[in-house]
Amino acid sequence: MTSPSFRVAILANFILDDTGGRPMIDRITQLIRQSKPDAEINVYAAIEGDKLPDPETKDLVILTGGPFNLMKDERPKWVVDTLEYLKLATAGPSKPKILGICWGQQAIALALGGALGKSDRGQIVGVADIPLTAKGTKFFESPSLTIHKNHEILVTDIGPHLLPMALNNEVLMSKDGQVLTFQGHPEMDSVLSRLFVASDNPVLVEAGSDSGLKPIDSPHDGEIIFERIVRWASPETGHS
Repeated sequence: MTSPSFRVAILANFILDDTGGRPMIDRITQLIRQSKPDAEINVYAAIEGDKLPDPETKDLVILTGGPFNLMKDERPKWVVDTLEYLKLATAGPSKPKILGICWGQQAIALALGGALGKSDRGQIVGVADIPLTAKGTKFFESPSLTIHKNHEILVTDIGPHLLPMALNNEVLMSKDGQVLTFQGHPEMDSVLSRLFVASDNPVLVEAGSDSGLKPIDSPHDGEIIFERIVRWASPETGHS
């Protein structure tokens, strides 16, 4: 039997049956399958007691967003285990590509020696235009990305192993090209965003009034971004 052409692990950092949980997994799966219809995709929820997969058996490991505040001094076992997993996955001889989304970016930054802080704007919700650095522009073949955002915590120090692909640490990549992270949500569309906004604060459903943010039903580059993610993570294309 031949091995699957593209092996993906989605590490869900939320309770799967909470509002938006299953739709989030379905959306990520859909975006991957648009580029890799035969991808083998498995979901692991350490928050629910699942054992995390052997990274050497995966081509791409995706860390989703999640509600736990990583700035807290006391962290539950699943968070401690996830941070340790990231350290090991980035140090092993056979390294899968690792994608961090929102909480996933924050966890990766912490695991790799960075630091977090709170936005002085409070909870940031809406669709944002993200200017890219020269490195980011070359990688994404565009000077900017338009992406959904829903967060209050952000990366304030990227540490020694990550490089900025966008202004304000909105997109990061490891120096060796193994890790790619987004503070925003390339997997979100207006339907998903509305689910999460409504569950957090019904007043924010019409978000976008904040300076620099568009309403959550605005056009975005999520599908384009995920196509680039899959190309980057594919064994046959490597860092291209």
